[in-house]
Amino acid sequence: MGDFVIRRWELAPIPEDQAPPHVHHGSDEAFCVLSGRLEVLLGDVRQVLGEGEYLVVPAGTTHTFATVGDTGARILAVMTPEVDALVDALHSAGSEEERAAVWAAHNSAVVDLPTPH
Repeated sequence: MGDFVIRRWELAPIPEDQAPPHVHHGSDEAFCVLSGRLEVLLGDVRQVLGEGEYLVVPAGTTHTFATVGDTGARILAVMTPEVDALVDALHSAGSEEERAAVWAAHNSAVVDLPTPH
């Protein structure tokens, strides 16, 4: 079993995805809801997690997440040190070119989803 990082995130109620759909090529990630509700895209399926529920995102799987309702959510995010470093770097990146370089440097990529018909 490799190293992992656990972060407690307080997510404000935002009625849209809190990150672009993306993939971590070599890292698993997991989300556990402490309070509120979290909608998670896993591959091409969206599901809502409630308090006490969790979801594992296997490496190579497209995913993102959004809060549900107007109360936000408190979650535990479990990730590799590489994904933790990616999150930190994305928060300080400025331009779109810088952000694209950050994704690539951390073995991850933004994914374009098909447009619904």
